[in-house]
Amino acid sequence: MLLHPSTVLFYTTLLTSVVITTSTNSWFIAWVGLEINLLAFIPLVVNKKNKYSVESALKYFLIQSLASIFIILASATSSSHDLSLLIVVMLLLKSGVAPSHQWMPAMVDGLSWPLFATLMTMQKMNPMILTFFLLKTDYIYMFIILYIIISSAVGALGGLTQTSLRKIIAYSSIAHLAWMLATLTMSSWLWLTYFIIYAFVLMSLTFLLNHTQMTTLNHVSNMNKSYLSFIIAVSILSLGGLPPFTGFLGKLLAVQQLAATPESFLLIPLLASAYLSLFFYARIMLTTLVLSASSSNSLNKIKETNSNLLTANLIGLLLPTVCMILL
Repeated sequence: MLLHPSTVLFYTTLLTSVVITTSTNSWFIAWVGLEINLLAFIPLVVNKKNKYSVESALKYFLIQSLASIFIILASATSSSHDLSLLIVVMLLLKSGVAPSHQWMPAMVDGLSWPLFATLMTMQKMNPMILTFFLLKTDYIYMFIILYIIISSAVGALGGLTQTSLRKIIAYSSIAHLAWMLATLTMSSWLWLTYFIIYAFVLMSLTFLLNHTQMTTLNHVSNMNKSYLSFIIAVSILSLGGLPPFTGFLGKLLAVQQLAATPESFLLIPLLASAYLSLFFYARIMLTTLVLSASSSNSLNKIKETNSNLLTANLIGLLLPTVCMILL
């Protein structure tokens, strides 16, 4: 089914805003790029035309516009006062990094799976890259390290009590944001590599969840055990960073780089967070593979599963790490 032209236009605008924000040397133009991003994302959210999507759009608009107000205010007065820390705080608020994360789990249930994947990936690029440009002073650097420690704890513990798959993956994203910030403090190329790996794994998982229209753990337990359920389990473990799946590759590169820096102490909260996150990933996996399904209300009867797509998904989740080990 072809996308509506307006949907193509808004997604193109989102990509354009990323290019504008990351290629300029003016804070005003960067702010314009952030606003274009916001104005293109809101119509995509309300496209579902129900009260949940409208509520999600309103929450997203209020948080993002509040952060944008402070960013343009701080950048306009930076000639007389150093307000870089305020800009960093607002950029981290836009990204949903803990402890500025409360808005993100509260709005994700009103999003479709493709939009959810967009929020977890593309919408984080602008704030993260702008944050990298501000890592120039020691006190901002220490502030980022504090955010890394808090995000790793909140992302791991927050998902333990959730039953909504979107909220579980949202808290997982907060934990991954801690890893992204850690890689951002070391190298922009390392951050970009980690981000691409994370985006690939997340999109492969959301593609499968959108295909089956699963939203809660109860839906997972009601699905027939099949090749599809196995691929979903593999995608979930890859998102958790379990070897030998693709998600492990990003964490391996980050650990190797961090271990060689004075900030190697960050490996303690980051690895502890990854271990706790694997607990609720394993809960989804066991629900997918072990619990018996009721054939009368199975969700994957709704659509025929394309085995070629699932096989390509599995190869993509295994091949990068296998190639790295062989090389």
